[in-house]
Amino acid sequence: GYKEKIVDIREEILRKRRAGKLPGDTTSVLKAWWQSHSKWPYPTEEDKARLVQETGLQLKQINNWFINQRKRNWHSNPSSSTASKNKRKSNAGENSGRER
Repeated sequence: GYKEKIVDIREEILRKRRAGKLPGDTTSVLKAWWQSHSKWPYPTEEDKARLVQETGLQLKQINNWFINQRKRNWHSNPSSSTASKNKRKSNAGENSGRER
């Protein structure tokens, strides 16, 4: 009795954990687009329509993948984050020397 229930619960947990993952071949198509557009990873509506056709995903899934990918990987790019930090420092220095 108990052993079967434990097996059932384990299978259910594994099923739920896998539910959020996209298939590997699908993510490779999305990552290929990402790599070739790394400077500005915002697909046009035409790009998204093509990716929907190529991957079989829904438009919402494509949009969410790009949102998550940009959050996780784009702004962690050392060159872009360093540039924005330097910009903030220079602006802070300009503002601190002003009289009020």
